[in-house]
Amino acid sequence: MEGVQNGKCSNFADRWSLVGATALVTGGTKGIGFCIVEELAGFGAAVHTCSRNEAELNKCLQEWKKKNFKVTGTVCDVSSPADRERLMEEVKTVFDGKLNILVNNAGTGYPKPVTQCTPGDYKFMTTTNVESAFAMCQLAHPLLKASGRGSIVFNSSISGIMALEFLSIYGITKGALNQLARSLACEWAKDNIRVNSVAPGAVDTPLMKPAFENKEFVTRESHNVPLGRLGVPEDVAPVVAFLCLPAASYITGQVVVIDGGRTKSMADGENAAGRWSLLGATALVTGGTKGIGHGIVEELARLGAAVHTCSRNEADLNKCLQKWEAEGFKVTGSICDVSSPAERETLMEKVRSTFDGRLDILVCNAGTGILKPATLQTPEDYRYVMSINLDSAFHLSQLAYPLLKASGRASIVFISSVVGFMAVDYLSVYGASKGALNQLTRSLACEWAGDNIRTNCVAPGTIRTPLTEQGLQNDDFVKKETHRIPLGRVGEPEEVAALVAFLCLPASRYISGQVICADGGRTVNGNI
Repeated sequence: MEGVQNGKCSNFADRWSLVGATALVTGGTKGIGFCIVEELAGFGAAVHTCSRNEAELNKCLQEWKKKNFKVTGTVCDVSSPADRERLMEEVKTVFDGKLNILVNNAGTGYPKPVTQCTPGDYKFMTTTNVESAFAMCQLAHPLLKASGRGSIVFNSSISGIMALEFLSIYGITKGALNQLARSLACEWAKDNIRVNSVAPGAVDTPLMKPAFENKEFVTRESHNVPLGRLGVPEDVAPVVAFLCLPAASYITGQVVVIDGGRTKSMADGENAAGRWSLLGATALVTGGTKGIGHGIVEELARLGAAVHTCSRNEADLNKCLQKWEAEGFKVTGSICDVSSPAERETLMEKVRSTFDGRLDILVCNAGTGILKPATLQTPEDYRYVMSINLDSAFHLSQLAYPLLKASGRASIVFISSVVGFMAVDYLSVYGASKGALNQLTRSLACEWAGDNIRTNCVAPGTIRTPLTEQGLQNDDFVKKETHRIPLGRVGEPEEVAALVAFLCLPASRYISGQVICADGGRTVNGNI
């Protein structure tokens, strides 16, 4: 793809395009798979898909031709090794030996008590769901490697993360896919192949049709979903598409759960363009003049949002505001030290006035850290780090709540860190503050779902920012860190900003309560 080098690109248009990309989506004629094909094709990709049913495949191909989508297809039973090999030979021919995207979507399952599951049940589900996906990855590897920028996405399920009654074998297969995503993300990173997994909740597909016709099931399951509705295929497909975009270039080894979502009335009637636009939206981004925050402001503004940001440094803020005005971005700003409760209140009053009492997006990005052994951390160190990283995020969420609720469709994103997941020497207080943000994400996602406010969290790994500048000037540090990162490099601010922006888009409407790492695979790498 043009504009993409070493798996990343800095050009906004290139980051959000699949023009020139090639994709294989298994099981693409129904449900989630059908929507994935359309989403990828809508971004400009040439897509090949497969189905066991020739009549269904031909019907879909005719429909896609009318829409001017570049889609071809093959009749294939992915549970058959011979069929899989023929499929990949066809893909190799159609795409001249290069494949950018592999979406292992084909799958099956049915409820059955463990005591009644037969060897035939076990073999059927494991063959279709796991064995076929593993074999397809093996067959596709040379083509993905040859493309220079490959992406694999497995369609898993929340049943691979939590126990669901009578779905033991299905759950086993999906748990296997989740771990396979982590393993391949590390093993194939050197070939510039990213691997991720999406785990949908209950989604209205042909496979789930009998359950969705059961009113008791729908009522019970909807009650279990914080945002009060079950999913539709259009909730899942945009997430898969995003993970295949250059915008997701620093995301690998992640399992993204898609089980929250907006109200049903707002899910209906949105066209493809609307799902991928923030035109008319309002946003507050704290700490937006440097590093990741600066990247987030620009990404949201490019997608059409009106953004307000803040900084403690007036000179830095004015310099950025002048730059953004020259670029035609709708960005305003305030001087604010987010560690001060009074200044946080003043900031939110300014936001209320600027955006007429309505706020669609809150990104709590401002943060700091002190590198010091735990035994030497003073009470002042603790209070300073916690007040900026945690207290400010919690208080700003409280202050923003009426504005977010008034918008009718809001999104909060906290900027955490991989240090909230794993131990890093001399960052104990910083790690505690980020671990707290991760849990605050989950709590608010449930508590405020009834107000149509989604809450998610992004946990960056080592990113090139002013905060890490000193460390990145140390060759030994860089060598040690990149050795631990499967993708073999540190990240750039725009690679985090794109993920934050996606979580604010209508396209991510069924994602809430998630903590997603943008770390080049660092947190899933168990290799020494």
